Amino acid sequence: MKNKKINLLILIILLGHSVYSQDKYDSGYVLTTKKDTIYGFILNKIDSELAYKIRFKRNLLDETNIEYTPNELLSFSFSSGRVFERKKILNDNQTPKDSLYIFAKRIVKGKIDLFVWRHKKNNSKDFFITNNNSKREAQLIKPKKNEIKLDGKNYSKKDSKYKHYISFVKKDENLKVEKNNSLRFGEKSISKDIISFNRNFQDEYPIEIYQEPFEYNYDILVGIPISLKSEELHFRIGVYRNKTFIEKSNRFSYLNGIVYHHGSYNDKKWNNQYKSGTSNYRWQMLNIIPVGIKFQTNSKDIILYGYFGAGAAVLMMSDYIIEDYKIDGSRKDFVFLPTVNVGLGAKIKVNSNFILTEITPTMNGVFFNAGYSF
Repeated sequence: MKNKKINLLILIILLGHSVYSQDKYDSGYVLTTKKDTIYGFILNKIDSELAYKIRFKRNLLDETNIEYTPNELLSFSFSSGRVFERKKILNDNQTPKDSLYIFAKRIVKGKIDLFVWRHKKNNSKDFFITNNNSKREAQLIKPKKNEIKLDGKNYSKKDSKYKHYISFVKKDENLKVEKNNSLRFGEKSISKDIISFNRNFQDEYPIEIYQEPFEYNYDILVGIPISLKSEELHFRIGVYRNKTFIEKSNRFSYLNGIVYHHGSYNDKKWNNQYKSGTSNYRWQMLNIIPVGIKFQTNSKDIILYGYFGAGAAVLMMSDYIIEDYKIDGSRKDFVFLPTVNVGLGAKIKVNSNFILTEITPTMNGVFFNAGYSF
């Protein structure tokens, strides 16, 4: 059994090296620093990978592409409505010294436009806001904790400069704006604040809110215990749904699923040492996972992944009733219990889908799984 598993894994890995992923170009346009608009096709990548440069083709059949940096473009846009503008950044050594501009994506349009600059590392982000009336602009950086020593005790206080910047950009000549002290630094909180402000001026500045696209993909896995005894019939079947915000990250997704476990024992003998009692001959468990998170690498051939999820399960136990050393009927018991679900695996791209292999620890041992993702 172990040799078969090893051979299957080797076959899948070898197959994985024969496949590859193709670049995808989507229609759109670029606006140069000379105010020229050029229509064509832009290589579609996640936001953080479009921050420093883009690849552009005038025609999909072109064998070569043109590389543009923020020094050469004022903005670019996909036909889907995904718009990036170049923004001047603070020189905080987060980018090369010769780069003073990046591309940030517009997520709110109105009297105040809100842009997000997603970083490749640590899933962090900065924001830019622009007042289309006063032309005031500001970059909002994640606040840092400042250590303060008072009366011999150490305290930490978060920098709230971003709140001052927001209130500064909101102000016009005849408009005074109070600082929102309850505002948190985050995409959801800042977007909500800017949208609320823009609603006061939507007749003059129509509001547009960019809806982040997402995709679902599904994993189907079948597994058996790594140490399976000949007298056992033991397996698990899992169906998972992954929700990925495809422009934000290709390394993180939300997960939910349902897993069925089955275990039964052939020719199980009653221990004659005991006159009466019960003996389990079959158990079944249905595990519902409503929430989980999944992380993966962004390599092309073989993608490694891991996930963690919380759920609840119903366990049905089927037992023989033993009286006077003999089977005298059977009974079923139901047990409800919380579950923690983890797994580590690899998926290999085959055309547009994936073959999966996964190791899953469970309350009934470690399982080897194989499956398909689509």
